[in-house]
Amino acid sequence: MEKSELEKLNESAVEVFGTMYYTPIELLPDIPPQDQWVLEDYYVKTAIRYSGPHVAHIEFYFPKSLAVNIAGGFLGVDEVSLLDEQIIDTMREATNMIIGSFLGRIDLDGACKLGIPEAQIVSNFSPMKCPVGNVVAFISDRGFLWMTFVV
Repeated sequence: MEKSELEKLNESAVEVFGTMYYTPIELLPDIPPQDQWVLEDYYVKTAIRYSGPHVAHIEFYFPKSLAVNIAGGFLGVDEVSLLDEQIIDTMREATNMIIGSFLGRIDLDGACKLGIPEAQIVSNFSPMKCPVGNVVAFISDRGFLWMTFVV
């Protein structure tokens, strides 16, 4: 992804997380050093594709603590009462909103087609397993949100 596209992605993520989830988030200029990573037991992995003049496959890895916090606040449900499906659905919708907003910023003619987001809970996630050069990190008050992309 080009630098200008990453800036637009950041704008979209900041807007969606701030407006919809009251959660501050910011794209980091570089991957943080490995000694700063605090990896969780599980992540909600979401994936979405878009095609047209711009093409990409994007995956987000929401740490459990961030996903639970967002889902609980968005749904108005106590975090301990959340079902996995509620967390998964909320992260799927967050991904849809972020990338939909992003496409609105890079595809002014609306020629791209946004796919249907998928989501699942995964364990043993590590940024080390992601393709070098195709991973970025966002910082939130609940740790790092990781994103991989193939364009």
